[in-house]
Amino acid sequence: MLLAVNEGLSVLIPAYNPGPRFRGLIEGIEAQIANYPDTEIIVADDGSTEDISWVFQYPHVRYIRLDHSGEPTTRNVLLDSAVGEFISFVDADDDVSSEYLAIVYDNMLAGYDWVSYDWTCDGRKEWAYQNKGTLMINCAVWAYSFRREFIGGIRFNTSMYTGGDVDWLPRVLRDDCKHYHDHRIYYNYRWMGNDNSICHRKLRGEPLI
Repeated sequence: MLLAVNEGLSVLIPAYNPGPRFRGLIEGIEAQIANYPDTEIIVADDGSTEDISWVFQYPHVRYIRLDHSGEPTTRNVLLDSAVGEFISFVDADDDVSSEYLAIVYDNMLAGYDWVSYDWTCDGRKEWAYQNKGTLMINCAVWAYSFRREFIGGIRFNTSMYTGGDVDWLPRVLRDDCKHYHDHRIYYNYRWMGNDNSICHRKLRGEPLI
């Protein structure tokens, strides 16, 4: 059951042993909230062995501790816990622009149901661009912002420990609505040096749950 909404944004962050850069991500988003006080950050800790409960010290962060059950379940818990009118996913081991909140609010307050964005990978944009096929490049949930009401009860497939984005997004990104692509870059996907990501663990043949 969805909770009563407020007029702000819920930033949803699934986290599993995100590493030392995670604090910088939280602090970077917190620093932007002064201009957007209805923003909430929800961190769902999927059974990390490193202690990330320090997120409690930040006034706009809600922390949820889960048993290690996988990314799709964690994302579903985040969606069920969100109270913002708007939704944006951020992975705990990535980076966002200093204009992240400004860009998301600018688009969502314009009345769009979903918006896609350009982004970088390790600070480079050679292949991270939008083309005519919505899901050809922007195949990750963090490349979008959404109106929460538009998502409704659509949830991630809990049997898909990888690739859940490309299953969930086609069920959400309908064309019979008001949507838009913004070429401003608000997100940096970190591949190099991110050895604990789910993609790197899969490549090494390690268990994902």
